[in-house]
Amino acid sequence: MPSDARVEIKNGDVKSTGRMEGDISISDSDSKSSYYFRSNSVNYVNSRSALQVMGIQGESEKSTIIAADLTPGTPSGSYKFGGSEITSLSYSPPRGELLWKVTDGGIIITFDEDGKRAHGALQIIAKRGTQTLEAFVSFDVRN
Repeated sequence: MPSDARVEIKNGDVKSTGRMEGDISISDSDSKSSYYFRSNSVNYVNSRSALQVMGIQGESEKSTIIAADLTPGTPSGSYKFGGSEITSLSYSPPRGELLWKVTDGGIIITFDEDGKRAHGALQIIAKRGTQTLEAFVSFDVRN
């Protein structure tokens, strides 16, 4: 059953520039498909209440959203899903499509000293029925 639940976007007044791009593959026992993700809207939020790296591909109703939320104050490093540093790892398909449940993944992130830039890579592994989705996305964003 389709669901319209989407990731909460916490970007406030922060406008970021940069890129998020990578490969998304979906496989099941019958087939394997893959496509390229290149975000047309990238946000990097680093505030007292949230630290979020998010890329949106497509226009509003048809967009795919890939996002990672980290605990405020998290330093540069490599973090696994389920650890205390990652508060949320999400993959949201276009509105009306079935949702994916994130089961694994992680982020490798480097923050510049001035806190205005974050770059690294994000991996998301999610399941939906017998299908498995793996997204591997690199990012380089600036505030």
